[in-house]
Parts: sequence; C-alpha cells; structure tokens
Amino acid sequence: MSMEHPRNRRHALALTALMTGLASTSAPAQEGKEPTLSYPRVEPCSERYPPVATPQPDLAAEDAQAGVRQGFGTTRDWGVEDNVELLDAGATGLEEPGLRVHYPEGTSSPGDTEQGGAGFYADPAGLAGAERACLTYQVRFEPGFDFVKGGKLPGLYGGEAPSGGEEVDGESGFSMRFMWREAGQGELYEYVASQDEEFGASVGRGLWSFPTGEWVTIEQELVLNTPGEADGLARVWINGVPVLEQSEIVYRTTEEVTIDGLMFSTFFGGNGKEWRTPVDQHADFAAFRFYAPSS
Repeated sequence: MSMEHPRNRRHALALTALMTGLASTSAPAQEGKEPTLSYPRVEPCSERYPPVATPQPDLAAEDAQAGVRQGFGTTRDWGVEDNVELLDAGATGLEEPGLRVHYPEGTSSPGDTEQGGAGFYADPAGLAGAERACLTYQVRFEPGFDFVKGGKLPGLYGGEAPSGGEEVDGESGFSMRFMWREAGQGELYEYVASQDEEFGASVGRGLWSFPTGEWVTIEQELVLNTPGEADGLARVWINGVPVLEQSEIVYRTTEEVTIDGLMFSTFFGGNGKEWRTPVDQHADFAAFRFYAPSS
C-alpha cells in the first residue's frame, strides 16, 4: 500500500501527534530509559524487499502436527499436536490454508498451566545470515474473543530465541514477538540486549488494537544493530498502516547472531490465574511471508 494513500495519510497524521509526545520524553535504550519511538516513514518492508519464503501448512499431512512440520520445515514444536487444527482455503477465506490455535479454558503460559496455545520455529533458507528481514502474517481472533490481560503472538527471532525470563546478553540471540493486551491492545514484546526488564519489554502498547472476527495483517521489519553500536531498528505496520518504529535497539554484540526466522508462539499469559482464559477460545493464523534483501 502506498504511503500516499489517503487512509495512510490520515493515520500518519494522527500517529505523528501521538508519537511526537512519546519521542519527546524518550531516550537511547539503556538502563532506566524508555525506548525511542516514532512511526515508519518508509514503505512497508514487503514492498522494499523481495520475497524469500511463503510457508503454509500441508493439508495432505496425516495430522496437524505433521502438517505444520512439513509445511513450515520444522521439528521444534509444542502444543501443536493437541491445540492446532489445519484450516483449508474455504475456512480461511484467503485462498490459502491456515492454522487454528485453541486456548482451552483455564490455560495460560505453558510454564503456568496445562498447555494452551502452541509454538514452533520456522527457519527458511532464504533468511540464512540475514541482518535485515521482514515478516508478514494474518491473525483472526474469534468473534467476541475475551482478551483477558494479554497473550503472545508470533514474531521474528535470532539465535536461541530467549523468552520466559531468560537472560539476553547479546550473544544468545533475541526474540521480537507481539502481544495482545486488555481490550485487544497491541504491542511489540521483545527480548533484546538493550532491554531493562526481566520478562521482556512491552513496547508501543495501545498504538493499535486487534478487532475480533476479522483478519488483521501484521508486518514486522527488523534491522539488526552493528555489534558495539545501538543502531538496531524495529518497524511495524498493521493492515499496511505505519504504527511503530523503534530505534537504538541492541540485538547483539556479535556478528554471529542474525535473523533466523519465525518464532510462532501464542498463548494466554503471563503467569497466574488472572491471565488465564475463562472459556475455550481460538485464533486463526495464515498468509505467512518472509522477505529479505537480495544482497
């Protein structure tokens, strides 16, 4: 979508006022400081980088776990066997298949309750060694979805994909997932070396909101920092509209850490009963695309 589109201009003008206030009080990412935020002033990354992979579940597989493993080229997964079903193109309405992830009543984080949601890693060959990359996918929360306090959504990762309170030291890698929060507020939820939080940094909360009952396109661009410099970037577009740019990120302290692929990760929580879904619920995922510079 062109940045000259009237819809984008309206959103950009509204976001300018909001983000100017954020940026005026923010500072370089360091201990005790808020991240430096603005909004993307460039075309969506899917329009600037060539596509390198378009994985989708294999509907011919014998079950959902096999469909995910064969379609996304992964052997690392959890919750897929019990909480995922494959959707055909008719069920998604997108002319391609997708995944339905179930969150059973009373579940939250995998470390807190019986497993609700699911996770896996997909590392397309086209991203090998990437220091810039772009991910797009679509998510659809069932009509009337109860967001409770929040939950995790997929994003890009590198290295060991730290999460769950694990240490981020610049050598172990990073994870840049998304979250939904109360009333469907969206945010970036990140584990990076420049954060100061024990359980991941909440960035840009409320700059967009997820509706229920309809598809939403999430677009994420990462630009890794030069080791020794705080010059990393993260950008987000929602349905083609620029909503968030974060600068001065330290993803790594060594060139060995690069962007590996998708950290598919979705569940309620947080830990504790206040995070748990009160009823059986589900969300759908489809149209995964990876993009990266050709050189």
